[in-house]
Amino acid sequence: MEDRHKIRSWIRFACQRNEVPELSQAVLVEWNRRFTRRLGDGVYSPISMCARIRLSVPLWPRASEIDRRETVIHETCHVIVGYKFGGYVAFPHGSEWKQAMRYCGVEPLRTHTVDRSGLARRQRLFILLDCPNEDIDRKCRCTAKEYNILRRGTEFWCKRCGLHLNQNSSIEEDRTATAQKP
Repeated sequence: MEDRHKIRSWIRFACQRNEVPELSQAVLVEWNRRFTRRLGDGVYSPISMCARIRLSVPLWPRASEIDRRETVIHETCHVIVGYKFGGYVAFPHGSEWKQAMRYCGVEPLRTHTVDRSGLARRQRLFILLDCPNEDIDRKCRCTAKEYNILRRGTEFWCKRCGLHLNQNSSIEEDRTATAQKP
């Protein structure tokens, strides 16, 4: 409960310092359980006129009060820059964002120092159904990145079984995958 009020006050502070106080009430705050690397993100969409920051459920309790404050201001500055410049920003951590951060008296840093040890994230895997292995558990897998490359039309060969893969290959998501990314 107390965090919610602090977050709101930090959003108000950033918006006031950047001379857009009307924006502070429009910023939605959401919590994301999948954020295990980033402490948050922020975006403004001029089409839907939606201003949103998302914060990490797993990292938030590990962050110091200073890290939390700077993260909320950091993400709010992304929203402010999107609001002021029509949503499109070529460089998310460019000069406009840096200036917005400086108006708030915060050093424009891109990374946090919160301890992430023990927080592995699940890697999405896809089963290559055309793999010659009979047993489904032994069929080859590809990562989400490789799957997206295939969907765009690039072809490659499976390193394990030699199968030629293209966008017509039979692939489905492996819902039982337990592979972890560090």
